[in-house]
Amino acid sequence: MNAPAGRPQCGHTQAFGLDTGPVSTAPVIQPEFFEREREAIFRHQWFNLLKRADEIPNPGDFFVRDIEVLGTSVVVARGPDGKIRAFHNVCTHRGNRLVRAADGCVKGWQCDFHGWTYATDGTVQFVPDEGQFFDFDKSKMGLPSVHLDTWAGFLFVNFDQTPRQTLEQAMGDFNQDLKPFPFDQMICAGRWRYHVKANWKVTMNAFQEGYHVAFVHKRSAPDAFTGTDNPYCNISHMKLQPNGNQHLSVPGNPAHDLSPTEQIAFKLGSTFTQGTGGRGAYPGTQQDKSADWGFELNILFPFSRINVGAGWYYLDAFWPVSQNETVYELAYYFPKPKSAAEMISQEFSKIVLRDLSREDLYTNEVTQRALNSGAIKNITLSDQEAAVRHLYRTVERLVGR
Repeated sequence: MNAPAGRPQCGHTQAFGLDTGPVSTAPVIQPEFFEREREAIFRHQWFNLLKRADEIPNPGDFFVRDIEVLGTSVVVARGPDGKIRAFHNVCTHRGNRLVRAADGCVKGWQCDFHGWTYATDGTVQFVPDEGQFFDFDKSKMGLPSVHLDTWAGFLFVNFDQTPRQTLEQAMGDFNQDLKPFPFDQMICAGRWRYHVKANWKVTMNAFQEGYHVAFVHKRSAPDAFTGTDNPYCNISHMKLQPNGNQHLSVPGNPAHDLSPTEQIAFKLGSTFTQGTGGRGAYPGTQQDKSADWGFELNILFPFSRINVGAGWYYLDAFWPVSQNETVYELAYYFPKPKSAAEMISQEFSKIVLRDLSREDLYTNEVTQRALNSGAIKNITLSDQEAAVRHLYRTVERLVGR
């Protein structure tokens, strides 16, 4: 549903069949609830690795991703046959962590404990003093595999022995909604990673509504996303899917007063704060359906996102670590710059997004500390915060209240 021009939209909560009551703080302060999430949700989901297949284009290219919430590490590599595979990052001899580097290009890996050597397709190539092992079949000692699949070029893994659903099923409506966006025409321009002392849901909540924008970002983006017609950044379009996925179109302010730096950056290329001043409507977005369109948040339940704008997109995830810890990671993508001028424009947007994210993350830690005090037992949510309510209700349903 879309809001009439110049008018904030309301009615999200009822439109998606959500209740209007208070939301318990227990799911963000109780360690036992986090353990239930680990077993009921995290062990069965598809993890977006915030990497694309074209970022490891050559045989031997690899990267390592630690999945703290499951206490494991995964190595993703393109094998000598050109196929991309994922493995648990563990030597099958004595369980040593096999790959120490974060990424690179190799012919294989050698365990630094006893020298077992593996090819990038996971097979064992060399075992020192092999004859000393009993009833030994080297062909059965390859790296333990992890389910890997791609969607629109993005790499996902699933740690279930047999995934409960395919990646396409997990993507839900995004299979059609986001499919037209030209993801393959852009490259990674920057990455950030932050360790946040807050529950993953508390961390994520600050990124699920526009209600905070006029206050948290009043210095960094004073009127880019708020204005006279929409002073509290009411979301112009929202879609909450039964599987927990969410879409939120964040409004831009057509009357945004560009700073001198923004004026320069906007002339040179697409920018994060350009909103309706974009260079034509981008397919796969609501840009041509809203007079005050800014950009879009697309949340893949439970905690990763593919967020799109006019000439850019960014991936991020709120990786759970413990009940009070989250790792927030963001990767920003732009078309490959054709000139130094475009690089300057992109650098401006990278810094804007970095600063906005830091402002949001600061609120997370102080909020978590206050919630841990037990001073309040519930949080009260407005219609503006329907996506926050939707996340909590989906989690509660899956783990059991």
